[in-house]
Amino acid sequence: MDPHLVTTVAAFRRLVSAINRGKTHARLTEAAGVRLDRPDVQVLICLLDADRPLRIGAIAEVLQVESPHVTRHVAGLERLGLVRRVRDPEDGRAWRIMLTDDGTEVAMRCQKVTTAWFEAAVADWSEADRAELARLMGMLSDDLGAHLRDQVVGQVARTSSAR
Repeated sequence: MDPHLVTTVAAFRRLVSAINRGKTHARLTEAAGVRLDRPDVQVLICLLDADRPLRIGAIAEVLQVESPHVTRHVAGLERLGLVRRVRDPEDGRAWRIMLTDDGTEVAMRCQKVTTAWFEAAVADWSEADRAELARLMGMLSDDLGAHLRDQVVGQVARTSSAR
């Protein structure tokens, strides 16, 4: 087993644990001045990052959850006036979800808070180290996400063929 990978996975676990146990969601929503569940914030940030309306299934894929989970949260966000449905230009029968102006503002406040946390954590890092972290985190996120999606697709295919 690659010792660098073992060290990386251990560091990743510590990072995830620090984020989860630090009550970061409560601190995030308080600092951003919003009262939303964690999945609600994740949907808003997903749409902000995408910078375009997305179908429910696309949001679910990005968040790696089931579509009904996203549908429930989108309905609540619609009631709050933070997102709205728009016709899919590629398929007039389908809908996409987009941020409203209020939703964009809330998502940007949440993004600003989390960015400030990271900014404080790497304040003493060199520009080169920050750039390398951004490059490697992007690569890890993309590659691990693709690998996990491929495993789910393979598992579904194996389950279907076993029937």
